[in-house]
Amino acid sequence: MGATHKKGSAYTELINFNNQVTGFQLLYILMIKENSSNAVNKVFLYRSCRINGALDTISGRWKALIVIHISEGNDRFSLLKGAMPGITDQTLGKQLKELEASGLISKTIIPAVPVRVDYALTPKGKALLPILASLSEWSDM
Repeated sequence: MGATHKKGSAYTELINFNNQVTGFQLLYILMIKENSSNAVNKVFLYRSCRINGALDTISGRWKALIVIHISEGNDRFSLLKGAMPGITDQTLGKQLKELEASGLISKTIIPAVPVRVDYALTPKGKALLPILASLSEWSDM
C-alpha cells in the first residue's frame, strides 16, 4: 500500500470528485495500482453514477444480513456469530470493520471483564433498512 499518489492521479481525482468517499472505499482504492485500468474505471464509475459508491458500501456477502441482525438486536459479535453460523470469525470481524468505516454502524467498547463490544446502526445504517427491504422485494419479482 505505501504508494505515493500524485496530484492529478486517479486517486486524487476520485477523492476531489466525491468528498464522501468512505474510509473503506479509500482503503480499497489505495490497494489498487494508481494508473491501472481498475483505478481509472473506478474514477469513471464514481463520476458517472453515485449508485456505484452506494453499492460498494453495501457489497459483500454478509453485510446486508449483518445490518439487519444488528437492527433486530443482535448487537454483539457473539450474537451475530450465533445468528449466522456459516460466517467465520475473521470474515465477521472484517465485515464489521468495513461497515463501521462506511458509517453504517458504530462500535461501543464497554470496559468490563471481559471487555464487551456493542454495535448499533447509525442514522445512515437505519436509513439503509427500507432500501434493503425494497431490494429484497425487487429480487423476488
